[in-house]
Amino acid sequence: MIKAIPHKIILILLTLIFSIAYSNDIFHAKIYPEGDENNPVYTHMNTIEQKGDSSFINHFYYTIDGELYVEDKVILVNNEPFYNSVEFFQIRMFSSLERKGDKVELKLIDNAKEKNVTRHLKLPLVFAPNQQMALRGYLDKLKKGESATFHIFATEVLRLVKMKVFMIKDSKYEREGCIVLQMNPKSKFIDWFVDEVFFVVDKETGNIMEMHGFSTLRQKINDKWEFRDMDFYYSYE
Repeated sequence: MIKAIPHKIILILLTLIFSIAYSNDIFHAKIYPEGDENNPVYTHMNTIEQKGDSSFINHFYYTIDGELYVEDKVILVNNEPFYNSVEFFQIRMFSSLERKGDKVELKLIDNAKEKNVTRHLKLPLVFAPNQQMALRGYLDKLKKGESATFHIFATEVLRLVKMKVFMIKDSKYEREGCIVLQMNPKSKFIDWFVDEVFFVVDKETGNIMEMHGFSTLRQKINDKWEFRDMDFYYSYE
């Protein structure tokens, strides 16, 4: 259930924390409003291309009618985060992050209004489309009951926000061969506004098979874009 939502604060969590991120796997997914597994609202797919020391990872979200809704682009250089852009086409919102030395240049364009900010780089830095790579790196640690932390790009406030992920037991999302991870912002203030996000992860491969909870994707209801908790189900090629 989504908590109180003051004006745009909720997007602090991560532009696409909802976007289950697979760095080295080609996948397809269906996304449903929470508790309604008969009526998907979005589909999700990715592409991965390697050129020299650079990896180009693109995630695409489509409406059920096949219209492109979100495009999330990442460039890694020597497996280090270098660039990220996220565009919501129907909502007319664009954000980007570009790494420059020990700084990052952040941009937000919302309804034709542009804002630019330069901030100090915070590591480890994880973008949604390479989040799977990060979780795989922490998998043994997480299975032992330890937690992991990293920073993400919070677009609407143009900041890098620290996140915490840890394994939980006795979850309703448990399934054979998987563990359940919970992710929260480290900031208690941000966490007050946003419900937890749960990832169902294959114990052996580290693939995220499901995601449940808060989503920044939003759903258009009666001509209004509303935040909804959503259920994500992924399959791999």
